[in-house]
Amino acid sequence: MSAVLKAVVPADIDEVRYAIDDALEEGLLAPVETQLRHFHTDELYGRWIEIPAGAVFTTYVHKIDHISVALKGRITIIDQDGTKVDVTGPDAFVTRAGTQRVVYVHEDITFMTIHPCLEKDNDKVTDVLGCKTMGEYNSMKLLEN
Repeated sequence: MSAVLKAVVPADIDEVRYAIDDALEEGLLAPVETQLRHFHTDELYGRWIEIPAGAVFTTYVHKIDHISVALKGRITIIDQDGTKVDVTGPDAFVTRAGTQRVVYVHEDITFMTIHPCLEKDNDKVTDVLGCKTMGEYNSMKLLEN
């Protein structure tokens, strides 16, 4: 597993994201190329993503419950509470709102997520479905109440 991931987990996931960004800037981690496809229906959005082995990344904080499907490959997911789960495709699970994760890709992974979403602009979907930080998510939840 990546030295960066071992060094900072379990820590605040925003701190992990900053550590990954710093490691990329310093050349300690190499950027990875991912393949991304988008699917839309009237009320659903699907994202198909292919990520190569060796990648380490953090997810956005998910605003809405959705379905996650690992079609092939193997990853380790660590949630903000430190829970570690190994996922080997094919597998599926529900991702709950308020979830943020660190992900390490052991074997090339193909993943599909399916979200309730009316937004059709692929450049805006991420902002509709997630927050960059837990602080941003918590502020949004406060405004809703």
